[in-house]
Amino acid sequence: MSGLKIIVATLVGTSLLVPSTSTRPHPPRTQPQLTVKLLSANGSGCRRGTTAPPVDALVLPSGAVAVRYRGFAVSGNDYKSCVLFASVATPAGWTYLIPSVSNQAAVTLDATATASLSTAMWFTGVDWTVRETKKATGPQAGVWNTSVVPRQAAWAPCGTSVNLAIAETMRVAGSPASTASLVATTFGPPKWRRC
Repeated sequence: MSGLKIIVATLVGTSLLVPSTSTRPHPPRTQPQLTVKLLSANGSGCRRGTTAPPVDALVLPSGAVAVRYRGFAVSGNDYKSCVLFASVATPAGWTYLIPSVSNQAAVTLDATATASLSTAMWFTGVDWTVRETKKATGPQAGVWNTSVVPRQAAWAPCGTSVNLAIAETMRVAGSPASTASLVATTFGPPKWRRC
């Protein structure tokens, strides 16, 4: 989707209180940073609107990657999904794994309604890294946070940049007055090791 853009931001803190006579070099960074570019977002949960892209993403100062959705909302007895593909580059000689995937949703469920959020993540050409479904039951209204941890550690292939795929499916069972909206998905921060 050509209209999608990703902002990659690295914040570096500096102190204005360091004496001007200090000649000590800055210590080298011990952990590298991911370079992430959102390639596409497809599905009923991330349809392109007329004003803003349905998805944006950024690298947080911690190294985690946050994806924010616009318009990923489901009413009772329906579902929506979104599949993201991102190019993830790492510095030479390093590999990483994503230790967890967290989701933030907003739900309004009556006493007989349920919501489910299925999360899947994988490196292209590699087996599933994450595949799990979380459920919420009514009555409930407010923020619904979920977290998924990979059952097995899946390190990105060394010496190459691979695409990362993320699929989210939100379902609501119950009256049309019951709703759920996926607000954000956060990955990481990644764990690093030398190849």
